[in-house]
Amino acid sequence: MNKILSTIQETIILPAYLPEKQRKLVFDPKMKSFLEQNPIIIEVEGLEHKFSSIDRFTGIENSKTILAEALKSMRSQDDWANLGTLLAGYKKAGIRLKANHWGKIVRMAGKSGNIHAVIECAKQSDKTGLLFTNRETVVRVLSYINEKVSGSNWDEAETKQAQKWADQVLDLVQRREHTVEGQPTRERLHFSRVVRGMTLFARVSAIKVKQQAGESVEQGIVLLKDEVELLNSLWKDSTNANLEEVAEFAKLNPTLERNSSPKGVKIPTALNGSAYVKVLAQNIKGIALAREILGEEAQSLAPVEVALADHLRHFVQTSKSSTKGWDEEYSKIVGQAPKW
Repeated sequence: MNKILSTIQETIILPAYLPEKQRKLVFDPKMKSFLEQNPIIIEVEGLEHKFSSIDRFTGIENSKTILAEALKSMRSQDDWANLGTLLAGYKKAGIRLKANHWGKIVRMAGKSGNIHAVIECAKQSDKTGLLFTNRETVVRVLSYINEKVSGSNWDEAETKQAQKWADQVLDLVQRREHTVEGQPTRERLHFSRVVRGMTLFARVSAIKVKQQAGESVEQGIVLLKDEVELLNSLWKDSTNANLEEVAEFAKLNPTLERNSSPKGVKIPTALNGSAYVKVLAQNIKGIALAREILGEEAQSLAPVEVALADHLRHFVQTSKSSTKGWDEEYSKIVGQAPKW
């Protein structure tokens, strides 16, 4: 891990601080002797760095390849604490990461239990370049946050932490730097049915564990009612629609991407099958818990729960890649075996 980060710093990040003329000297193997006699030294964040000659033909690894190696070597929380510095260095070096690179960062952080590292980078987007403007990115981040709840069987501490992180994500997607310029307000991610269904899951789960612990949930209930009211308005006129044709579901649905014609428009932001099942299951469970806690005040969401369940059933039944793991994920989240 440290060796990889050191290589990235010395061959990719630090040279970006040099003026073009000096950078050419460092990367020209013919100037090695000259550089030894006339060293280039810079100070970055209070530390001096003396440049050695770097052979641009053999001494530099592909920036995307070595990024993948760095991510693969990150295992502990301390390892993932380096993510912000790494991304800030890439941004300083002018290296632009594509959607698939950001997606990989989120998946690897989430699978290792370190999704908080991604949230911290998003808080410093001006330095790291990590933005919550991509639908898949935000949905995956929320999915991994919610896994802290279902994966721990609604452990009190894990669930409360998940709700705090979900609130942070919801706050971030409403900030100017995390919005797409010119995008209509109602098309922004904090007005996404899927996103608000996932934040509902986190909020209502936190209320559930607080109730079980005998804590006051009065303020939480007020916020939950607001969340239910918003979700009702977002779903207005859509509960009877074919969700495959509703834009935000179409953009996340992996079946539609894989079944598109060779000349058709591919959907690079689609989830994989397992992730799609998790996301829909979290939406379904969130609504079920809200109805359980609020009673009549949330019964208006019953048709939404049915629409999501029907859509998920159709997705699984028509998928060519359905696995037993999908059943297990659904059961872990919803608390009962799927009926498909």
